[in-house]
Amino acid sequence: MDGTFKTVPVIFSQLYTIHAPVGGDNSRVLPLVYSLVTSKSVEIYRCLFEELLDLAIENSIDLQPSVILTDFEQASIIASHLVFPSIRNKGCFFHLGQSGWRKIQSLGLATRYGDDEQFSLMLRHLFALAFLPSDEIPEAFNALKLEMPPEADEVVKWFEEIYVLGKIRRHLRNGNTIRSDPLFPPQLWSVYDSIETGVPRTQNIAEAWHRRWDILLGQSHVGLYTMIEQLQKEQQSVELQIECIIRGEQRPPTKKALIDREKRIMTICNDRENRSLMEFLRGIAHNLSL
Repeated sequence: MDGTFKTVPVIFSQLYTIHAPVGGDNSRVLPLVYSLVTSKSVEIYRCLFEELLDLAIENSIDLQPSVILTDFEQASIIASHLVFPSIRNKGCFFHLGQSGWRKIQSLGLATRYGDDEQFSLMLRHLFALAFLPSDEIPEAFNALKLEMPPEADEVVKWFEEIYVLGKIRRHLRNGNTIRSDPLFPPQLWSVYDSIETGVPRTQNIAEAWHRRWDILLGQSHVGLYTMIEQLQKEQQSVELQIECIIRGEQRPPTKKALIDREKRIMTICNDRENRSLMEFLRGIAHNLSL
């Protein structure tokens, strides 16, 4: 699930789309729901999901997703849990990396990141934590924190407060601390289970669809009639792709570079028990980019 803002008519906030795999073993991820929404609130998302659930019931469709992959937007995460209480929310790993890159830029570290390979590799260790089970991440983060260069302190603090341990609210006399919950806890962004189950780590296909959509429309804030007309054409294209799946046409091949990277990551993950924590994180970090 993801939204795009550039092309929507001015009376709307975004075009929110829901993509899902179609076709079993020969599946392709396709846009199946298009929604023009007026805000990014819990109430709006909840209304959307409830309407979708009602539509499924009316058409005798058992709509019970087990996993929903989104960006790191609290409103959509909360709303999806309200309507589908048994689902597991997973944050898009690509968006996690994007968030890190924006933080690096905001702290004036982008040049250092680009010029100093060791510095950039160490920063990528933070995001390699996602390949551990979620319950192991806090302890692993504390160990990694001791190895990080001083120049990365602000990035480490940000990652600690938002994604791992939460902000410190109070220091106790016995030396302990009281923290708030992290905004996005490890169970949301750990991809360990995704590797085990084959669930995608990213929603890059949805991101790519939105980029293509923006190029297709070619201008900002088109009229409502134009938007509806283009969505109808897009739906016709999706239905043609579904027909291709039905008649057994193979999906387009994945790029070799991506296949090779996934093989390297799987090799490292399968060898985790034979590596120290830092060796494991370093191996994964070598295969990541922000």
